[in-house]
Amino acid sequence: MDEDEEYLPESADLNKIEEGLYLGNITAALDTDVLKKYRISHILTVDSKPLPTRITELPGMSFLYIEVDDIYTEDILCYFEEAIKFIEDGQQKGSTFVHCYFGMSRSATLVMAFLMKKYKLNLDEALNRVKERRRCIGPNPGFLKQLLLYHSMGWQVMETNIQYRLYRMEGAGFSLRSSYSVSKEGSVQFLEKFHDLIQPDPRTTTSESDPVALRCRTCRSGLVRQGSLLPHCPKESPGWSNSEWSGKSEAFSLCAQGIYTLPIAWMGDILSELQGKIMCPKCRAKIGSYDWIKGHQCPCGANIKPAFHIIPSKIDKCIFG
Repeated sequence: MDEDEEYLPESADLNKIEEGLYLGNITAALDTDVLKKYRISHILTVDSKPLPTRITELPGMSFLYIEVDDIYTEDILCYFEEAIKFIEDGQQKGSTFVHCYFGMSRSATLVMAFLMKKYKLNLDEALNRVKERRRCIGPNPGFLKQLLLYHSMGWQVMETNIQYRLYRMEGAGFSLRSSYSVSKEGSVQFLEKFHDLIQPDPRTTTSESDPVALRCRTCRSGLVRQGSLLPHCPKESPGWSNSEWSGKSEAFSLCAQGIYTLPIAWMGDILSELQGKIMCPKCRAKIGSYDWIKGHQCPCGANIKPAFHIIPSKIDKCIFG
């Protein structure tokens, strides 16, 4: 027995959620008799450590390991699609067993995401359905909010959805703040994890569907496309889990006093420092500032965090009021 296995939950515990899908704890995943009894062909592990090789090398079985800690700031949403495909594959070929440590939070979240997409359920419906089969489940508050976001996007990850972008920005800010300083290696890892946030440079790319919205007032260089803007309502600090306007911003009055964007490729050193100036890439005029930690206070009263703030007097608006 591995040394770590001495501290596992005492008994193997799993429940059948539906045909070909089981949810339980790590002790069950380590018990070969249990795996044989329930004819498990696929094991999805969502934990801080993978299963030992004595399990992962079992013949005729498939495994997926997702490294996630059970804390509310963890991003589990980014794994939903991968997990759902694995569960579907397991149901078609045998039975899938989804587990974390106790089988209560992380694994329950992935099973709920699967059921939500498969049956077009909302959060409460999915939670109740799983609790009917496994009463002890209790995803942490951060995971529940991510499931709500998943439902609001139509059971898919939409990178252009404003709430999703706010979610990713918050996660990026938390990641950088947690590291205190950003090393060269850390910058590479950050770019790999949050590559979808870095918007392409309008000067080197073309897009008929996403026109340039902001130009430098000094040199007229195109700086920001419409799709890279992050609007907000006056006095409302935008948040991915509580900004109802973000899905239908046309129905609301948006702030015209402050301009905020996603990070853009031409901004350069935004990862070498946690805060700093934003300079026009062509004429080097200062056009704004960024702050991953404190964010920026808009004149309307909203607190934007993290913030990539463009000074209105330094740019010309091309297509919006």
